[in-house]
Amino acid sequence: MYRKNMVAFPLVKLAALALRQISKPLANRLKTKAKSSHFFRTYICMPPAQLYHWVEVNVKMRMLNLGKPSEVPKLNETMAIELGADLLGEATIFMIAVFTLSAEYVRTSRNEKAKLAATEERFRNIHDDIDELKFIVEKQNAELLHLTRMYNAMEEKVETLESKKKK
Repeated sequence: MYRKNMVAFPLVKLAALALRQISKPLANRLKTKAKSSHFFRTYICMPPAQLYHWVEVNVKMRMLNLGKPSEVPKLNETMAIELGADLLGEATIFMIAVFTLSAEYVRTSRNEKAKLAATEERFRNIHDDIDELKFIVEKQNAELLHLTRMYNAMEEKVETLESKKKK
């Protein structure tokens, strides 16, 4: 079992590394597709980009103590598509990283549970062995007591017989 885990460990690590390396080209490809697809431009890229722009302007204005802006101008379509595609790419990379970390956590947790179960089983076996040894010792003590009584009884008989013989 130990050897099996040693082989699986590097493979899991290599797979996670490969997934992280693939995430950037995948994100770039998604950005390119998003820019060229009308559906992605209109429904996936532009709304988050406009929301991000609105939040960014509001936060910057408040941080600079300039007050709350009355109206935040919307980004033009080209800038919104570019920003939305960048957000989509970054979200893709982030989600792959989250997936990789989650998978690693689950794998590590499963291994720890298996180790804990093995340790508990080992302690349970040791406890059972100790109980069995206690029982054996008690049984031997009882047998030893019985043999001691038999020996004392025989010794009394021998003494009795010897004292009768001398008379």
